[in-house]
Amino acid sequence: MLLNIKKLTVFSLFFFFVLISLFAQTKGGDRSGNGRRYFFGGNFGLQFGSITNIEVSPIAGYRIFPWLSVAAGPKYQLYGENYAGFKFNTHIYGGRAFTRIMVIGDLDEFIPLGFHGGLFVHAEYEALNLERQYFDLTGSEGRFWLQSVLVGGGISQPISERASVNIMLLWNLNETANSLYNNPIIKFGINF
Repeated sequence: MLLNIKKLTVFSLFFFFVLISLFAQTKGGDRSGNGRRYFFGGNFGLQFGSITNIEVSPIAGYRIFPWLSVAAGPKYQLYGENYAGFKFNTHIYGGRAFTRIMVIGDLDEFIPLGFHGGLFVHAEYEALNLERQYFDLTGSEGRFWLQSVLVGGGISQPISERASVNIMLLWNLNETANSLYNNPIIKFGINF
């Protein structure tokens, strides 16, 4: 099982770099339907205080159809806690891959309020490598892989001809005591 997670992480990184090279060769990708076939984006997060969390998780994706897209990318977090005399910093790394189906491309076509965002459903697999001493209840040494299957939906709001902001409400289907996320999960991202 650990071998499969390593293969998925390597595949995610490979997929990310292949899409970047294809994007460079096609000068932005082919025009199809309502936008470009290739897209890039991801999440960047900062949190400071008793918990420090700095996250970088770029993605590269491909629109198979105007309503169906897939994407993958690496993920890195610098995570630390400092309260009640307990202090630690750790590195979290791994990868993620997702599929997104656009259910409604333009809400204004259904409800004419001038809001041109779209509704989508989202399924994501994420594999993260964590230090046991901080995230495993056994307190043993070493690292382990934490797998999460996230499902839900969201809204994609265009902010320009080539960019959109996504807001998602997701649920971790295999939440455990070691999970980094509490259900429900709210995620924000930008695609170009």
